[in-house]
Amino acid sequence: MRIHLLLFFILFSFTSQSQTIQTVDSLNNEICQSLAENKILNDEIRLHSINKSHVIPFLAKFKDTIAQRKAFEKMIYRLQKNCNEFNALFPKDSIHNDWGMQNEKPIGHVSKEQCNTFDESKKFHYWEERGKKVEVTINGNLWIEKFGDNTFSKLLYKKRSNCEFELEFIESNNLSRKNLSVKGDKYRYKIYDEEENIYSVYSKNKETYYTFKLIKE
Repeated sequence: MRIHLLLFFILFSFTSQSQTIQTVDSLNNEICQSLAENKILNDEIRLHSINKSHVIPFLAKFKDTIAQRKAFEKMIYRLQKNCNEFNALFPKDSIHNDWGMQNEKPIGHVSKEQCNTFDESKKFHYWEERGKKVEVTINGNLWIEKFGDNTFSKLLYKKRSNCEFELEFIESNNLSRKNLSVKGDKYRYKIYDEEENIYSVYSKNKETYYTFKLIKE
């Protein structure tokens, strides 16, 4: 169902002057609001509606197909970052089942001592959907991610209090990450559990909590 819906959305969106992040985010705010307002409708009808009302008019501004594709990619990845309603349409289907999305705050089962020793290890990994492994290296104040296609992301790593840490985006040549973030974007995470070198972590977007597992190597 997830793949079917995504293909449906893209196929109806074939029909960029560079657009600013502000322009894309403004469009996505309208898309997200529309999705929130039509929750009672079938998901395919919801996608068709936002495609007709928002996506096609936006892409029609671009005569160059390459620029149009880049604008569409930016829109999709920024939706994934900022719109909980959009993410709910396409839940992650990781074979490792390491990702979650919930409205209730995860309950903490980790001690301050466990949190304090978290970054004493420098090598971690996590799994994206469809079993894609992402390798993480903490090198001083840098958080570096390496993907299966040999692309990378580089972020500033800052340890916070109360089992929290912050990542600030610097750069990436990975397709999803470079469209998801712009330099200076900050992400706050909290460790809420640790068992057998597997850290359970969450981030919060508005009233929704996104959970995943970070595995120490």
